[in-house]
Amino acid sequence: MKIDYEYLSRIRRAVALYTKRKTSNILDGDFHSVHRGRSMEFDDLKEYTYGDDVHDIDWKSSSRMSSILVRRYMTDRRHNVMFVCDRGQKLLGDTSRKEPKKELMLMTFGMLSFIASRNGADFALSYAGDHSAVKSYFKSGTDHLEKLLYDYEKSCTTDSGYSLTQTLEEVLNTVRKKMIIFLLTDMDGLDQLNEGLIKSITTGHDLLIINIDDAYLTGDVVFDNEQGFYERFFLSHSRALRKEEESIRNEILERTSAMCKRNKACLTTISGEDEIIDSTITLLERYRNGYFG
Repeated sequence: MKIDYEYLSRIRRAVALYTKRKTSNILDGDFHSVHRGRSMEFDDLKEYTYGDDVHDIDWKSSSRMSSILVRRYMTDRRHNVMFVCDRGQKLLGDTSRKEPKKELMLMTFGMLSFIASRNGADFALSYAGDHSAVKSYFKSGTDHLEKLLYDYEKSCTTDSGYSLTQTLEEVLNTVRKKMIIFLLTDMDGLDQLNEGLIKSITTGHDLLIINIDDAYLTGDVVFDNEQGFYERFFLSHSRALRKEEESIRNEILERTSAMCKRNKACLTTISGEDEIIDSTITLLERYRNGYFG
């Protein structure tokens, strides 16, 4: 099988542009996906919170620090990062910055996987298939990334018989690992999410949602991918239509953000390739500091 190396070369160049920002410790910090338990190797101390085992309290350290501290133990420092990527003809569109959504989706997945691998994490990819979810193994390295990019690129712009929510549910029901889950979708995908699904994910995993921005239906030159023609002037320049579209988008974002906040997940929006790393670092910093939503 011949693999197209174009995306990996672009990913390496793009990541190299951000060497001034620290990407070497992008996955450091507290995550549900790092297994902890009493029978494993000692890791560190943290302040006691409700639900911690009282047998793990370090009384000597607590007396020195004048606060109750508990020991934490770790089975494995290696993260399992699962990327769940949306697909469909909607990815043939552009973002509000007039960048192709397909390219931005591929580059976001590719750059974050590349950085995760450099951080010592194993990563996997899942997306909707015709009758079930397509899921890869957890591995690291550029060979693994090349294969996933190649497979996903072939099918990402065609519609499937399986939905985004079905894909997420199948991942939860079949993958027996604690994971950091990056959900890469768009406004339509956000609108499909519900409170129960988000809660079921965040009960045992970390959830970080990246919204790939959509172009507006109104503007100077608007092409309808589904119908295959340019929109008429009176529609594409309608102020009422623009106002209604902005209202619907804001409602979806606010509803999703509220669900994330209630269930300890985080959401961000990316509209251009130059935003990928900075936006993701900010997203992870917010998550680790408890600023959900």
